[in-house]
Amino acid sequence: MKILMTLFDIQDYGGIINHAENLAAGLKELGHSVDFVKLCAKHKFGTPRTITDESLPQYRQLGTGLFFHQAKGWWWPNDNKVAYLDETTRERFVDNCANYDAVLWHIPVPTTNKDNAGVNEWLALYSGATKNIAIIHDGNMPELYPHLAYVSHYFHGMVCVHESAYHSGTCIGLPRKLIVNPFDITPQPNAWINEFGNRDGFTAVQVFKAWKRVDDLIRAIPKMSNKETKRIGGAGIEYRYMTSQDKCKPKYFDEQGDRIWDKALRYGMAYAGTIPTDMHYSMLRQSKLQIDPSWSKKYSKFGAHFNRTTVEAILCGAVPVATDLGMKNSEIFKAGQNYIQLQAGSSPQDFADVIDEAVGNKAQWEQIATNNKVLLERFDRKAVAQEYVDFIKDNSSCEVGQENQELIERMLKKLEFFGIWQARAGIMV
Repeated sequence: MKILMTLFDIQDYGGIINHAENLAAGLKELGHSVDFVKLCAKHKFGTPRTITDESLPQYRQLGTGLFFHQAKGWWWPNDNKVAYLDETTRERFVDNCANYDAVLWHIPVPTTNKDNAGVNEWLALYSGATKNIAIIHDGNMPELYPHLAYVSHYFHGMVCVHESAYHSGTCIGLPRKLIVNPFDITPQPNAWINEFGNRDGFTAVQVFKAWKRVDDLIRAIPKMSNKETKRIGGAGIEYRYMTSQDKCKPKYFDEQGDRIWDKALRYGMAYAGTIPTDMHYSMLRQSKLQIDPSWSKKYSKFGAHFNRTTVEAILCGAVPVATDLGMKNSEIFKAGQNYIQLQAGSSPQDFADVIDEAVGNKAQWEQIATNNKVLLERFDRKAVAQEYVDFIKDNSSCEVGQENQELIERMLKKLEFFGIWQARAGIMV
């Protein structure tokens, strides 16, 4: 197959990078060809970000062939960009799509950022593809992408990367399939050598967003009695608020008026900043546990919205710790079998008690680690890529959702932002 991957111009770091890179690599390992472009709501691109000799070691080239930085995102050459406000460029993209067996949309519709206000030219981007596949990475699809319904007649189907995304997609009238995030499970031959006694403490690496709840972990660290290593990594808007000397949010101070970040540092937190994947994996291979404190009531009402970090932990022989809401009703990850469960919204002391128990419980750790060795095979990028190929070829056995009134009302509000007022028959009034 000849496959095109694309996404709209978004903040392109985090989980989508790792998904796209591994999916592209898996497809290529199966013998398929893959190209990748970004759709931009700008007439001019300006000068691409320069990769200096000094910064080059921080960039990687994997499945897509593009250079990417774990914190800064992809480095996009102008040849890999499509300025869809330009009619000639847009038409060239549409014509080119017809040369592919499928177009995989990592972000299937544009987001409501300032560049897209009053912009409706994106409606013309879908018509050239033989088969368009929407990939849903978010757990609350009807809130974020209700306008997918407006162009759903252009799509062959929808792939959802976790259970929350899958169940939230019932309101879109498209065949959908749960296909998990792809991983390269081969480069960790020594992951399982460091067993319980040779590991130490925990690692937690996250994008610091509000729903990731990193502050729950930060508050718990001073309450922990164990003296093992407490490794924290990542960055994002909440990190800046949490550490700012003059703009720290009130919620990031404790009852005594201490900044929770500063207090955690005094009690042994080791902050590594934004780190590349290989360093993250190295930290996980040294750790007993990987902690994902994230939870969202909006996401969990649809089901589990587990993060890539959970699988990365398993890949490196660490045992995941996750919240009950983050893993809600998961058919893949079972509490006590595949991960250690935290109660969402636990007090700092209760959070600390769970970690203290886990770092000292060898029997529990060994049982979960053994179970996860088997589970890991499901996430192999080559196997995941084959699921995409099968879905592209035949989606006839997949569940199909149905548009509802709530979705239509959400969609109307989104379309108003883009300056779209005329309805597709049967969708709008």
